Amino acid sequence: MTRPTRPVFSFGIGALVGTAGGLIGLGGAEFRLPALVGPLRFSVREAVAINLVASLIVLAVAFPFRAAAVPWEAITPHLPAVLGMLAGSMSAAWVGAGWLRRAPDKLLGRLILILLVALGFVLIAEGMSVPTPVRLVGEGLLPTMLVAAACGIIIGLVSSLLGVAGGELIIPVFILLFGVDVKVAGSMSMLVGIPTIVVGLLRHFGPGSVLREGPVWRMTILPLGAGSVLGAIIGALALGLVPSQALKIGLGIILIWSAWGVFRQLPSNNPTTHE
Repeated sequence: MTRPTRPVFSFGIGALVGTAGGLIGLGGAEFRLPALVGPLRFSVREAVAINLVASLIVLAVAFPFRAAAVPWEAITPHLPAVLGMLAGSMSAAWVGAGWLRRAPDKLLGRLILILLVALGFVLIAEGMSVPTPVRLVGEGLLPTMLVAAACGIIIGLVSSLLGVAGGELIIPVFILLFGVDVKVAGSMSMLVGIPTIVVGLLRHFGPGSVLREGPVWRMTILPLGAGSVLGAIIGALALGLVPSQALKIGLGIILIWSAWGVFRQLPSNNPTTHE
């Protein structure tokens, strides 16, 4: 069995997912993952590596636009939380990416299924309630950095195992634990997500990596990234046309359904050869 080369499909998936992500302020990496493993037939670990690259492309393009809307002065007071979370997430991403390369495919598929279903329920919960900024962590530098680092460890592991930026987890943490405004929390999430993804990617460029295959870049990664960027821009421009809370509930349900359909009966080894 061969892996299909479908650049138009990859672009379409990227655009569709990017549009939905742009509407709710997320990169949409969770929704790309089932498509990479399902219709595009990459192995689980290959899909995670490709997803990391697509997530990095989306965040790198989106951040300058975000920076224009949220001034740096609004983020500066919260830098201890950002730096603490970065310390935890980057360390965990490095460890998690190394474990990912050694984990059995079947175990990895089951773990990703659990994480995707959990993120689906997180989206549904966020859609059913609008979080109000409230600081539950003490104002001191030490408690701020320690709590942020502990949260970062969890987020870094999720990022490295799913190939996501982790905004669904990072933003609520900043809002509910550190009392950060939702718009500022979105920018802080990008500051955490970009370096975390880069660290994870460094572990995916070894010999035999799918990221060293030129056809994969031409036929999947670049079309997927381009579609994701275009979709994210369209979603951002269409913001307000669809209630974001209702959209989160719908996307959470879709994520649970698609993840269950793709990952519940994964073969122990996926095909990795080209046509």
